[in-house]
Amino acid sequence: MRVCLIPLKTEPRNPSANLDRLGQCLEEIAHYQPDLICLPECTFTGYLYEEDDFKQFAEPIPGPITERMGQSARRYTTYLCFGLLEVAESGVYNSAVLLDRKGKIILKHRKIEEKPPFVNGDTVSSVDTELGRLGLLICGDLFNGDVIREMEPSLNLLIVPMARSFNKRSPDVERWISEERQVYIEAVKAVGVTTLIVNALEINTDDPSFGGAMIVSADGELLAESPHGTDTVLMWEFDRNGG
Repeated sequence: MRVCLIPLKTEPRNPSANLDRLGQCLEEIAHYQPDLICLPECTFTGYLYEEDDFKQFAEPIPGPITERMGQSARRYTTYLCFGLLEVAESGVYNSAVLLDRKGKIILKHRKIEEKPPFVNGDTVSSVDTELGRLGLLICGDLFNGDVIREMEPSLNLLIVPMARSFNKRSPDVERWISEERQVYIEAVKAVGVTTLIVNALEINTDDPSFGGAMIVSADGELLAESPHGTDTVLMWEFDRNGG
């Protein structure tokens, strides 16, 4: 199974430019024929949390973005995971979805470890696929003990989209290597599931997410990593049991 993590270069509040950038990237990696493509948290809008932004950029699921991404999943015959701002009757959620090769939504997760004005999700779920049993969390959910205890123990892969920054100091390679990378590795080891982590690389903003992606095995081995502070695509091939 070949997975592809894309720490997409994201300009907040400019979804059309971000979608175009993704389209170009998908064309460039198409010859690798990935089985699963993973994108960051709030992929096309950047991580936004103001009410005015919610009114302008949040979408229903299913909606225009999931339909457009479904077309990409069908075109490239791949599973596709991405984050977005979801508007529902109960409010706005920080959500992520997983599409199958036919562009069908087979899994949706609403971030649980989130702050107002977002509405918090309250469900942890997973799905059986030809690639194994896949689960989905978003960023801080990975460090929430209650969330982890609700996860299906038979998971083969966990996908974690992120939009993580270093308090207006991103990127910071030294901090990432000396401090934070190991924190994520230990979190994955505690979960005990091979995990795909992909972060946005935000531009033209005061508090940018720092990009990069990593794959960590169930026992806490760093299998692969793309450079901190970049949008370098990370491609990895391994067996369907997470090895």
